[in-house]
Amino acid sequence: MKRVFILKASNAHTDNKFTVKDLPGTSGRMDLVCRCILSALLLSNTHRVDTVFYAVLEGPPRPPLIIELDGEKIEELPREELQVGLVLKEMLDPKIESFPSGFRLVKRGFRELVEEQAKKSKIYYLYQSGNDVNKTLNELKNAEKPQIAFILGDHIGFNQNDIEYLKEKGIKPLSLGLKEYLGSHCIFLVHEKLDRIFEPKIA
Repeated sequence: MKRVFILKASNAHTDNKFTVKDLPGTSGRMDLVCRCILSALLLSNTHRVDTVFYAVLEGPPRPPLIIELDGEKIEELPREELQVGLVLKEMLDPKIESFPSGFRLVKRGFRELVEEQAKKSKIYYLYQSGNDVNKTLNELKNAEKPQIAFILGDHIGFNQNDIEYLKEKGIKPLSLGLKEYLGSHCIFLVHEKLDRIFEPKIA
């Protein structure tokens, strides 16, 4: 089963006017995006080919933009946060038109992406007070749709409008436990649980 992660990066900058060595302070927390990318796709000696990661960048100056990484198309994945930051900085340069294989930049917003994914995925959003993740994922063995998608927030999380929108769309919340985890840790935990249910595909 294909896995999709959608990160709503509320403040992540949509230009490349940031310093890679100071991502937390100059990029609207693009460091979180980089860590989530690595958690979604990186394995010890290779990367996952059954996973697609989207970061919806909603910060200045030209939001929204979506960065897409498709593990099936990636030839080489950077293995460190700094290296990922350099790739994203280059992608956000309007003068650059060619990106590494498997990397894509799209002018689209959060709701458009969610609605597109909801048509072809069993889709959930990660929320502390949601339904038990273990019970829900164990029921996916007989799922009709060939992929599963998880929506998560950054350090700011979802606002009330986001929650109301997701509820209106019938998208259910999943809880990983009683504690608040970092976004990158949430992705890792979901992967670990899915790996126990489905055999992961790697490059």
